[in-house]
Amino acid sequence: MEDVTVAEAKEKLEDLISRAAHGEDVRITDSRFGTVRLLPVPAHPDLEQLPERRPGRWKGRLTVPARLFEPLTEAELKWLSGEAST
Repeated sequence: MEDVTVAEAKEKLEDLISRAAHGEDVRITDSRFGTVRLLPVPAHPDLEQLPERRPGRWKGRLTVPARLFEPLTEAELKWLSGEAST
């Protein structure tokens, strides 16, 4: 475990990041902010298995019935408004 000041961290940030990535505990101290730890963020295992994102990949796979764009019948309008008898 090593404590370094912000000024030292600015000078050797790449080295500190490398050491933290390899499991070493690195702490950066500052009189205004206190002490912080530099930790590696583990990679999410599912991110490596995701397929490549390409625009238009789903084109032609999803269809909408033409009936969806037709006007409603009188019976459907009555049913939606609550006027239809059940």
